[in-house]
Amino acid sequence: MNSRNYSVKAGSALFIDRDGVINELRVQDYVKSTDEFILLPDVINALAIFRRIFKRIFIVTNQQGVGKKLMIDPLETIHQYMLSMIPEELHPDAIYHCPHLSSESCTCRKPKTGMALMAKNDYPEIQFTESFMIGDSDSDMQFAQNCGMVSFRIDRSGNSNSELTFKDLLEVANYFAN
Repeated sequence: MNSRNYSVKAGSALFIDRDGVINELRVQDYVKSTDEFILLPDVINALAIFRRIFKRIFIVTNQQGVGKKLMIDPLETIHQYMLSMIPEELHPDAIYHCPHLSSESCTCRKPKTGMALMAKNDYPEIQFTESFMIGDSDSDMQFAQNCGMVSFRIDRSGNSNSELTFKDLLEVANYFAN
């Protein structure tokens, strides 16, 4: 962990990846139905802390399974299922997703900045250089860098030596709360 303190300002927003951060990651697979969506145990407590700190919270998620036509349940149904497990006052302000294949070179797929720009369009007060990204992949970290955000990596293995690497979402939330 990093001893540096990052201050949250009025224009700060929190961007959070979904798979591997909010729900269990299905290695070499996709969450294709509500039956496959497993909320991680630390998420609700972490969101409660984040809600006290950040005015805006967004989920930004690449969902290539949609583009591959692998979904059993529509993505919106999966997201509604996820939200049903989270108290309403802790819901994110918005969920942005990219349904495109990585081969399509769309502008919304992380690490490109399209989902952040959608959030900025919907919430113009957001200042990317005062905002933060939490994710578990290189594309999440690059997305944050491309947007000018500070990134925090979730690595449950404990093998990362990066200063801003944490074991779970709650550990990041506690970092901000202290």
